[in-house]
Amino acid sequence: MKWSINDRDYNNLFLAVASALDIALQGSASSTEPQLVANLVWHLPRKINAVSLTSGFSVKSGGVFVHSQPFVKCDNFPQQSPRSVEIGDLLLLRTGIRGSTVDRSAIMLQAKKYDTLPVSPDNENQHHLYAFWPRFEYIRSTKFLNGKKRHVSGLDLYNASKYLLIDRMYPNCLCYPICALNRSCLNPRLLQTGALIAQPSKPNLSYYQCFLFELINFILGDAGKPYQTPPPRYDKNWDRVIEDLTTVTAKRVTKYMQRASSDASSTRGQYLFFRSGCSPKGSTLPPFSKLSLLERHNNELNGPPEVPGEWGNDEGEEGGLSIIEFVTTMEG
Repeated sequence: MKWSINDRDYNNLFLAVASALDIALQGSASSTEPQLVANLVWHLPRKINAVSLTSGFSVKSGGVFVHSQPFVKCDNFPQQSPRSVEIGDLLLLRTGIRGSTVDRSAIMLQAKKYDTLPVSPDNENQHHLYAFWPRFEYIRSTKFLNGKKRHVSGLDLYNASKYLLIDRMYPNCLCYPICALNRSCLNPRLLQTGALIAQPSKPNLSYYQCFLFELINFILGDAGKPYQTPPPRYDKNWDRVIEDLTTVTAKRVTKYMQRASSDASSTRGQYLFFRSGCSPKGSTLPPFSKLSLLERHNNELNGPPEVPGEWGNDEGEEGGLSIIEFVTTMEG
């Protein structure tokens, strides 16, 4: 259920998210998708946590960037190659706390730069995963997940996974002043630029929506697929997948910290992992340990570390997933 907040809070939240996107996605022509995801993980929590809200409504955010995603395979991929695909580039988590009621939702995003609309999927196996969510098996996803099988099902699969489309020539978002005033994107033509989300239809992706507006709806509880934590026993559906991804991310981050602790300012340490924002009460993510040294270093930076275009071979067999989490609370 979408939360209703007053106009002042809505506009302040909207402008904070718009500012974060504008900073994070500038220079998209020369940046890789992993770098753009890292930028989002860095800037969105910082802008969200700085926003001024009233009337008992609050939002806190934290982000974790991990370079290597869990990979999955399934028996009915339409193409023989690649044998496995990444499960996603960015996982958005949202926890809403209102009195004794707690609701959670999530969206998995596959980032892709584009030149013109409509956009066609360039990896048929990745598209097949998001379009149909067949039974899949984790591979190259750490010893904790490798070989485990999952099957995401339900009537809201397109709420669970979408493409995040970033214009190679990303401009300032032209529609956000209109959105902020009217709480909707009134001019579809303006949505031909900037950052969009889309459903995994074929031959072209469809239902393009402003990513800015999608984020606001997600924070307010009107987007994403609900999940439960901890998942029911023996569950292998969406709830279990979210636990898989948050748990393996925490384990992966701890491993990065162990490698980087001898020299937190090293290029290698910067490339592997960083956190942004806070770990608010009600968070889905497990506690992270042994982070203080690298966190102190990253807090001294003015922006996210540079993400390399290619990863070393020694990193290829480990899993993790970049995550941005929002925890919203409403008094009364």
